[in-house]
Amino acid sequence: MAKKKKGAQSFDVGARLRNIKTLLQTQRSKEGIAYMFILYTMLCRAKYGEIKKPQQSIREFGMIMCNQHNQDPQKVYPFIQQVEAIIYGGRQPTADAFQQTYEIFGNVFEEITGKKIPPISI
Repeated sequence: MAKKKKGAQSFDVGARLRNIKTLLQTQRSKEGIAYMFILYTMLCRAKYGEIKKPQQSIREFGMIMCNQHNQDPQKVYPFIQQVEAIIYGGRQPTADAFQQTYEIFGNVFEEITGKKIPPISI
């Protein structure tokens, strides 16, 4: 039987995706996008045992995942750039920006889990 990597954990991905949908339905799309990044860090912890340290920026964590765990930078970096732009941009994202971010996150999600992310809509 394969051992879990140190720091690895399991959690209900479906519940986390429902949380994102709830945030979208309650017009809290910026929080929903931030939660996508949190889910990304949770997936990385579960699969690779990599924990995001509080002092690491969003970009630094993404770079570590690409450099040390061979995640595809063509999938990770667009997601990281979108999250940074929305979180630090000072404006609420439009429904289109949310949907675009979710689709970009879907590429990263599929790379990590091997499964397509379920569609989300309000």
